[in-house]
Amino acid sequence: MGLSSVRVLYIFLFFLFSCAQLSSKKSDKLSILQGVTNSREVEFSIVADNSKKLTFELRNIEGEIISPDEVKVVTRSTSNFSVHKVLFTRDPQKEYNLFVLSGGKQIDQRLIGKGQRENAKLKLAVASGFNDQYPQNFKIWDTILLKNPEYLLLVGDNVFTDAASAETEQVTDPDIIWERYTDMRFKNPLFFKEKLIPIHAIWDDHDYGVKTGNENFSHKKESREIFETFFAQDMGSENWTKAQGIGGLLNLGDFNLYFLDGRSFRSEQADGKHLGLDQSAWFYSKLREEGTPSLIIKGDQFFGGYHRFDSFEGSHPQDFTEFVAELKKITTPFVFLSGDRPLSEIMQFPRSLFGRPSFEITSGPIGAMPMTEEDHNPWRVVSEKGQLNFVMIDSLALDDHWFMDVESYGENGELFFRRELAVFIKDLQNNLNEIRKRRSGKRRYRKIQPRRRRR
Repeated sequence: MGLSSVRVLYIFLFFLFSCAQLSSKKSDKLSILQGVTNSREVEFSIVADNSKKLTFELRNIEGEIISPDEVKVVTRSTSNFSVHKVLFTRDPQKEYNLFVLSGGKQIDQRLIGKGQRENAKLKLAVASGFNDQYPQNFKIWDTILLKNPEYLLLVGDNVFTDAASAETEQVTDPDIIWERYTDMRFKNPLFFKEKLIPIHAIWDDHDYGVKTGNENFSHKKESREIFETFFAQDMGSENWTKAQGIGGLLNLGDFNLYFLDGRSFRSEQADGKHLGLDQSAWFYSKLREEGTPSLIIKGDQFFGGYHRFDSFEGSHPQDFTEFVAELKKITTPFVFLSGDRPLSEIMQFPRSLFGRPSFEITSGPIGAMPMTEEDHNPWRVVSEKGQLNFVMIDSLALDDHWFMDVESYGENGELFFRRELAVFIKDLQNNLNEIRKRRSGKRRYRKIQPRRRRR
């Protein structure tokens, strides 16, 4: 074969490869994510081909039509896809459909998730470690939807921006980060379902843009902007308080969810700070001030000094000691929630550590390779490390107790473990009685007055 023939063959193969890459994105469809959803506001992120000129409205069966409070369109010169960020105010007691129109014609319709139904209860699905290089694992998203959670928390490694393939890493820049977020949004079947589910996310190193990344990442500002573009959690202000980096406080009824940015301010030095001085000060102040049952959420584990992977304890042991000491001074009941590890587990710590019962729940992996190696976690109560899985958390918190039912499920809905955690009971004398009543099904929860909303 002559040189010119080889050149023609190469061009032909490159053309086929390019077409295959383009066809992997469903450019004729819309990728829709429902983000922060609370008592008044609901926020969306819609990814569409640049050629589509879109308008949006909410409708209910009573014929009410609601226009958006705000619409932003974010583009990138190197991409054929735009992100439409849309914020609505609506009546949370009514069911609405999101209608997307182009040229006056309806091109998409989705039933929006209502979010939390009762202030004192919260049903969460928690997942991490979604690598879109493994499409054979995508059916687990259907299993999550069948559990009908009120909120889905994506707690790290939700987008593998630093992976050129399942086996190799790549040098990342903002254009690649944008492209990989776009890939995730078009490959994940979750964003094409008829019914949407409210989602809130925090990142870890793969979403951030560089493996084991820290404050020295040269593209951290652009990476944060892209994260906030694709995850709909930065336009509304009702019950969502933005903090440093991509962190913040989400208030859902009688629960506070603290999302901590564990990458933007992380020191490269082992004797440095993990969360940064400003974020740490903000977090301690809020946790002390609020006093509400709280989930403390970060992309990688808090406790992890026993293993070789990223964790607060393992990466910055001195700062972690100070972190534990500060939390011991605060009376607010809390549970740690994390991702990153290729396993799900529950840890329980001695009462002496924080002066009360304390736990860390880790969820993962949902779409990457599960853990095969042995490790020896001294705090572990139960784990699942051989299969893809996610965690469901049912919380009940009234003024005198906080219980959590924690379950791990596989891609076909198989139950791997279930535990009931008594996080807080004001009257310790009734501890066993309360648990026995719940297990016998005889418990009757008394109605309490809703907590006053923050302005």
